[in-house]
Amino acid sequence: NWAVFYYLRNFHDMRCKYARGLSVIRQQMERELRAGELNIVMSKDRQTVRLYSYDSRSCSLYEKRFEKGYKFMTVFREGGAEVFSVSWGDVVVLLCW
Repeated sequence: NWAVFYYLRNFHDMRCKYARGLSVIRQQMERELRAGELNIVMSKDRQTVRLYSYDSRSCSLYEKRFEKGYKFMTVFREGGAEVFSVSWGDVVVLLCW
């Protein structure tokens, strides 16, 4: 069971795989990964999503690529702030494959 989800909105380089991806996440969060965290990164076109998880013994990398034209996350403005929205159905699809 994941306790905390983090979306790293300034990390879009899908050339980064496991080791480099974890390094960028640690750098942007300014700390080590913690058990129970799920770090979400995605391509600029929001069609490729990667999940980096840590469970105190190991790190895992999961990737999902959506069909052309489908957007995993929607971004809109609310009260002057950017809001990032993901449907619960899409989160379930990512976590349960």
